[in-house]
Amino acid sequence: MMNNLQKFAQEVDQDEDIYSQLMVISQESIKNEHYETAYHALCGALHYAQDIGDEHCVRGVEEAAKAQRNWIDAHAPKHRLSSQSTTLRQGVSLYDTLARQAFTQALLIRNKK
Repeated sequence: MMNNLQKFAQEVDQDEDIYSQLMVISQESIKNEHYETAYHALCGALHYAQDIGDEHCVRGVEEAAKAQRNWIDAHAPKHRLSSQSTTLRQGVSLYDTLARQAFTQALLIRNKK
């Protein structure tokens, strides 16, 4: 298992930024109706942006979360990640939570400078 992981890691283009890769994966996933994958890739991008302390990237996740929530609401309103489905379950939108988390992390990064 570890050898396969190491091989995969070696094949990844070292010039590519992890944040950018995760954002691309998220966008491709949303376009191909893999909404959970899109959401989790955004979560990964947020964690990476937090790790490197990049406020601009954190804000990018915030905006992408809002845009993807809107996309799902418009194109797949019955999907469990849609605002409509969340409201029917009396739940909390994962995308709204992610956007708020990114907003808060951006403030924390800004205040550390």
